[in-house]
Amino acid sequence: MKIKLISIALILALVGCSNDKQNKEQSIPDIPVVKVSKVEVMSYSPTLSFTGTVFANREANLGAALPGKVEKILFAEGNKVRKGDLIVELADEMLTQAQVENQALRKDYERVKRLREKESISQIELDHIKAKLEASDAKTEMIRKNTRVYAPFSGTIVERMMEEGEIFFINPGLEPGYSIRSGIVRLMQLDPVKVEFEVNEKDLHLVKPGLEAEIIVDSQMGTTFNAKVTSVKPMLSTLTRTATAKIILSNPKVELKPGMFARIDISLPQQESVFVPLSSIGRLQGTGEEFIYIIEDGVAKRRVVTRLYTKGDMVAVAGVEQHQQIIIEGKAKVMDGQKVEVRR
Repeated sequence: MKIKLISIALILALVGCSNDKQNKEQSIPDIPVVKVSKVEVMSYSPTLSFTGTVFANREANLGAALPGKVEKILFAEGNKVRKGDLIVELADEMLTQAQVENQALRKDYERVKRLREKESISQIELDHIKAKLEASDAKTEMIRKNTRVYAPFSGTIVERMMEEGEIFFINPGLEPGYSIRSGIVRLMQLDPVKVEFEVNEKDLHLVKPGLEAEIIVDSQMGTTFNAKVTSVKPMLSTLTRTATAKIILSNPKVELKPGMFARIDISLPQQESVFVPLSSIGRLQGTGEEFIYIIEDGVAKRRVVTRLYTKGDMVAVAGVEQHQQIIIEGKAKVMDGQKVEVRR
């Protein structure tokens, strides 16, 4: 009986040891095997993309400073004009009246001047009639100028805002996106044209006059126009927090027309940055943060990164340093601070 008890005790002891060993083996976690690569430094030319609109290089609504009847418009829509060409003639009834008054005042002045030479009247009376004549001369000349409308620059008549026989008043020609000044015809300079686009404040320090730009206009079947940034407005809109930038484009065939939609790519100066494979970047769930794992002393450490530029399957990022090892395969099995087995 005693021998049986001893045998049972030995069996229980052996079974206990076996279970302890098995539990210890099960409690040791598996070390994930990962593939790593070194961070690369590469040169690249970053590009900023914008959308914009084509506008005439110069634009003017041609009219007069005084109301009047439109007698004749000498050019049709689409006609080209040269600087100084007579565009519109207005009724001259007011001019005729002013000329008659001017002639009467001139006769009075000559008569008073002769009387003054004979010292029949005082100098004050002569000065008084002289001032009236000078005012009449200025009024007559002003009315004369406002019965004729001339082209202030060479361009194209793009719109007749009034027709012959209508009475011109000083009221704005409302056309969203274009000049809202009053006028009888709208004149535009279409060669060259300008492309305007809005730059938000975070990119404003990057966009400078002189940078190379590629402009694509959809209506031109993907034709690319090359030019340079001409200017950036030195103030931002209080509504959009953007500044207007402008590019001047040669347009000898008038292929580009005001109002067309344009896509603009601005080439920034070449620079160097740390690049990592696209496959090495992960995203923290529930956040917009992206990260990669670096390896230090066999331990995976998570680093938040910011994308700067994408070049094929490589991404320029901020947040890692040159020569650091990063996990490019197996990151889904890894947690921050976990020991890993590295496979190059």
